[in-house]
Amino acid sequence: MDTHIISGKAYWASVVKPNTTYEDTWQVDVCLDEDSKSMVESLGLTVQNKGDEKGDFVKIKRKVYKNDGAMRPAPIVKDSENNDWDGRLIGNGSLVNVKFSTYDWNYNNKQGKASFLLAVQVVDLVPYGGGSEFEPVKDGFVVGGGSEAVQEAPF
Repeated sequence: MDTHIISGKAYWASVVKPNTTYEDTWQVDVCLDEDSKSMVESLGLTVQNKGDEKGDFVKIKRKVYKNDGAMRPAPIVKDSENNDWDGRLIGNGSLVNVKFSTYDWNYNNKQGKASFLLAVQVVDLVPYGGGSEFEPVKDGFVVGGGSEAVQEAPF
């Protein structure tokens, strides 16, 4: 089995918990520069572009369940020094290296190439959901804060 590694920004990384939206998959969208785009295309994988900040990207995935119903293990996830990942979620824009293989598929008289996610190395983490859209406002209203009593509506 030939393996390949691409580097880029990750989006919609489901490598700690599987994506269960349509089918149970371990997956990550990887943004592509020109070199990695050429490599991905030469492997026969589909490069996507939805006209957003991701630009060109490839979806690298593998199904959680085999055809016989047996469960596949989660992909290996490591930090930049190859330490085991601590289970935190990986936010959009994180810089990653993704190791994968490819395989041929044939279904309903159609055929093509698909990726098989093996491992992810997080080089620069953007924490998932760790930010806020606003800076705190000093002396502003705080839900559940302060000693003010809740007043009844006058009507």
